[in-house]
Amino acid sequence: MVTQRRQAAHDTGEDIWNRVAEAGENGLPRAEAMGRNTPAQFEYGKTWIRDHQCANKKTGFVLVHGRYIATNDVDMSKLYASLRLHSLEKQAARIYKCCLAHLPPEAQNDLAVMLLVKTCKDVLAALKFLEDAGFSPQAATHTTETKAKAKASAASGRGRKTPGSAGRS
Repeated sequence: MVTQRRQAAHDTGEDIWNRVAEAGENGLPRAEAMGRNTPAQFEYGKTWIRDHQCANKKTGFVLVHGRYIATNDVDMSKLYASLRLHSLEKQAARIYKCCLAHLPPEAQNDLAVMLLVKTCKDVLAALKFLEDAGFSPQAATHTTETKAKAKASAASGRGRKTPGSAGRS
């Protein structure tokens, strides 16, 4: 029986990166970004991209509106970061509520439990600070959509063809 060597994460990551980077600012939906990779290879490849390739290329790798994009666009980066941090906030709250908040009083004095509770509360406090400062997925989405509409409007005003416009006669 012949066994195949698992494809290395950097090979998969390079494959995904090249495909997404070639797509430009429009990015690619998951199925196209994945290419011939399996879902597991795609996850390993994305991890390698985020851990290594972004630093190597000095370019971000974001998932915005269901599309993977290699970009340094500030608004897309803010949106992606806001969405991920919002997810982290929900995870920290769930961790606290589902397994730490209801421990018996004697367990609350355990040093490890105290550190875990403090960490959850610190994560929530830090993310509350961001929200109070005006950072949220909703605000970032609004900014990104507003700029996209302005860009499309400016392009059609200069006579460029945009999706859905007939252009000038």
